[in-house]
Amino acid sequence: MRCAPLAKYSYQRGAIALAGGLVLLLALLLTMLVVDSGRLWMQQKQLQSIADMTAIHTARHLGCNSSQQGVTQIAQQAAVNNGFAGQLSANPNQVLLGRLDTVQGVRQFTADGSAGAVYIRATKEVPSSMIAGGLVGNTVTLHAEAVSISDPTLATFGVGSFTTSLTSQQSVLLNGLLGGMLGGPLNLDALTYRGIAATTVTLQDILAVSGQAGTVEGLLNTNMLVGDLLDLVASAAAQNGIADLQAISGIQTIANIAVKNVPLKLGDVLALATPDTKAAASVALNVLSIITTTAMIANGANAITLPLGINIPALTSINAQVTVTEPPQLAIGPACGSGTLRTVARTAQIRTRVAVLVNIPLLARIDLALGVEVAQGSASLRSIQTGDGETEVQIEASPGIAAIRLTNIAGTQPARISTLLNIPLADIGLNLPLQPPNPQTIEFTVAHPVKDHLPLAQTVSSPLGSSLENALGRPNTLTVTVLSVLNLGLINNVLSSIVSPLLAEIGRVLLDPLLNLLGIRLGGMDITLDDVQYRQAKPLAI
Repeated sequence: MRCAPLAKYSYQRGAIALAGGLVLLLALLLTMLVVDSGRLWMQQKQLQSIADMTAIHTARHLGCNSSQQGVTQIAQQAAVNNGFAGQLSANPNQVLLGRLDTVQGVRQFTADGSAGAVYIRATKEVPSSMIAGGLVGNTVTLHAEAVSISDPTLATFGVGSFTTSLTSQQSVLLNGLLGGMLGGPLNLDALTYRGIAATTVTLQDILAVSGQAGTVEGLLNTNMLVGDLLDLVASAAAQNGIADLQAISGIQTIANIAVKNVPLKLGDVLALATPDTKAAASVALNVLSIITTTAMIANGANAITLPLGINIPALTSINAQVTVTEPPQLAIGPACGSGTLRTVARTAQIRTRVAVLVNIPLLARIDLALGVEVAQGSASLRSIQTGDGETEVQIEASPGIAAIRLTNIAGTQPARISTLLNIPLADIGLNLPLQPPNPQTIEFTVAHPVKDHLPLAQTVSSPLGSSLENALGRPNTLTVTVLSVLNLGLINNVLSSIVSPLLAEIGRVLLDPLLNLLGIRLGGMDITLDDVQYRQAKPLAI
């Protein structure tokens, strides 16, 4: 009868063993779950990191290679560099171009093919369980998404020499040019112009005082009168604290004389090459460049008359006709070293004409007109490389071709020396060969921080030199066809004492300072780098 308790204890030992086995099995299953969950979490995190880094890298190239194929290639290379083994061009992976909108406080990506943002979807097929061996399925597909807004390094530059080295002679020309183009008298001194040339504003500064457009894109596309636009620039310069009081007063004076009621857009002045206008909002813009470009656009192709102070005996007053047939354009945008060069600044296309018809008492009569036309040149942003302590910016410059003609005032014959009775003595021509300049790549090395070392200017030099005064004053520049050998002494006297000095003076008081102001030289031009804007701190949007 005593065996019964032993059986009871035997049953209890079996139950404990069974319970222990179940606990161990449960512990093993939980361990498997933890290990697999951790593995899947780590792989998901790695895939998300690949998508994020790919989107950020690709966004830095938007605006250059913005075709779907080009962007996909850039994204694929970035993904591979970050450890991705798949093909982003194959479903269910995706690379999409589009824009980013904020709807009720939530950011939304719209795939419309524009280049404002890029969407990356990366997937990866992994074993569902490394331990269970397919107990809950053979594989599982992980996916990660990321959206990054257009985020290239931007630069702003122009073709011109609007720096603090403006001379008194150039200030006189600027008064005449700006006054003529804007429709009112102007009498600012060189010191004021230097202050204006040292002043910068940003699109964000202008937007803050506009009270009209709510966005930078709206500001660029808003029609306004010339005076209103210049008023905004003056207000922006006064608000940002960079300009001194004399410069602000000068900017406002220029705005006040703008009586021509010509509508234009700020987007006509700036060539914005980046699709993300917000990225360009904080780039510094030279105020004097904005003013002169705005005035030229407002004036159109109307000729401006400038009196020339030429001190040559027998000559009293001479006027020059200056026509801007194509206005210049400032540029803001990214570098596109391996793609199409889209960030392009342009010079003005200028035509000048100085006509002289004068009777020299007891000697002769001179009938000549010197015309100089410089075609529009361009400067394209090639690359921006940032290293330790400095940034290198490469710009490819293609100067416009200059054409110089010497004719009579009517433009029908060569310039002529004749007697007071209008008997021809000699025809005068020009021997000044101008070769089309080849494109040149110039490099700016800017120490950090760049804002403390900009603007910087460099010149693309011409083989003939930069001075028309020197070129026009050379002994062999003039070609003479003698029509009357009886008056050879008179011809030589008029050439040496009046015509040659006259042409050199026209070069000195008009052509050299005027073209230098506009960044144009004899077959060359000046490039001014105003600012470099680095990438955003938080380029990821989704």
